[in-house]
Amino acid sequence: MTAEGSGVIIQEYSTINPTMLNEMMLYEVTKESINYGYEMQREIIEKTLVSGHDIRIDKAVLTYKDDKSIYEVASIGGTDEGILIMTMISVDSVNFQGSKIINTMWDTLSYKGK
Repeated sequence: MTAEGSGVIIQEYSTINPTMLNEMMLYEVTKESINYGYEMQREIIEKTLVSGHDIRIDKAVLTYKDDKSIYEVASIGGTDEGILIMTMISVDSVNFQGSKIINTMWDTLSYKGK
């Protein structure tokens, strides 16, 4: 996490495949903002990790007046294992440390599971 509130969370699972958790995680991190009045735009992005695995990223852009936040949730897994990745970034910090951390994570992420 950066001082601006941007950052990355990576959770490892060893008893379940987390690929069904994307929607739930995105809902949980955006529900308070949506209830407050933020507008949400959704997008699906596909990336190929350094390890060669394809990953689907569920992206939500929340806007309210001049405030904008971007959340991405992605997961990859196999039988009883996997990882879930969530990124958070404030548009005010897009060109600063937050985006550098997130871009470095996506550019170097490798999955060694099934």
